[in-house]
Amino acid sequence: MKNKMLACLVLSASIMPCFAQTQTIKSSIENYGQLVHSTYAETLERAKLLQTALKNFTETPSVMTQNIAKESWIHAREAYGQTEVFRFYNGPIDRDGGPEGLLNSWPLDEAYIDYVQGNPTAGIINNLATYPDITSELLISLNEYDGEKNISTGYHAIEFLLWGQDFFATGPGQRSFEDYLDAPNAGRRAKYLNVIADLLVEDLSGLESEWRAGESNFRQEFEALKDVTALKKILSGVVFMAGDELSGERMYVAYDTAGQEDEHSCFSDMTHMDIQWNYWGVQNVIRALNFLDLVPLKGTAVAKRIESRLSTLPLLLATIPTPFDQAITDEKGRTIILNSVEELEALARDIAEASKLVGAGVDY
Repeated sequence: MKNKMLACLVLSASIMPCFAQTQTIKSSIENYGQLVHSTYAETLERAKLLQTALKNFTETPSVMTQNIAKESWIHAREAYGQTEVFRFYNGPIDRDGGPEGLLNSWPLDEAYIDYVQGNPTAGIINNLATYPDITSELLISLNEYDGEKNISTGYHAIEFLLWGQDFFATGPGQRSFEDYLDAPNAGRRAKYLNVIADLLVEDLSGLESEWRAGESNFRQEFEALKDVTALKKILSGVVFMAGDELSGERMYVAYDTAGQEDEHSCFSDMTHMDIQWNYWGVQNVIRALNFLDLVPLKGTAVAKRIESRLSTLPLLLATIPTPFDQAITDEKGRTIILNSVEELEALARDIAEASKLVGAGVDY
């Protein structure tokens, strides 16, 4: 089964493994465990590639090594974005003490980390007096310290240190590689970037380990739960991701405020793909569960609606204009974003309705 699963990975469109059809909740939960582990394993491998690319960039700063590092960040984000649906039920990623806040917190106050326009000495990097030595322990302690926008670690901290602030309507930030060559505190900036890359790999390694099969870990505990209890947790993650986090926090808030600071990946202008990757994660779970084939859901009107939405949403989300920070101020872009938000909310409602039919009722 493992070899067959890995052979089915289609990374250009999704990292969802293929599973045989099933109609039992127990088999669905086993499939889910395989999906979670394979997705975190891929995410970890891509994070390691990013770690190497960042090390190469900081050792030999140039346009080429910086661009490779940027592409590695995007490659890493594609995989991580599809893991976000594994949240929202007190699992390893976001239970008390879990690493989610260290991995993907946003929005980020740039001046907390490094210089910004109008303040060349801002940030931890430029504050040698208070922070003489940049260490993982320091940056962990400073993450979200005294303010939820005081983000010091994770994907978006790396993103800012690669792209810099985005002041450009048609593209992302344009931080120069010379910031790591001969600019003030270039060496500290390089060390900061490598430290948070190491932390990223460390945190993802822990998540991958928690979902390995056949070990004494969270996955073993999860699969030992009553079937409907485990399924309810899974579907809670799906419903909340689609109907609240993605459609609300990541799309509607930016739509409502029309503010660049409210978009997810505002430095790289990759928010439009963050949205698609998060949605793929939702779709991956529904497909892995063979949810629509569970009795007594199979063939029902709500199952047909869910199937229709799963077919419509990828096409709709792919039409959101880029960059996203311009789409939220453009009439056509705003219409597509709002339609997408409403369709994601409708999907969440339908999945919540369907969950009740299989005895794993999720409220929405």
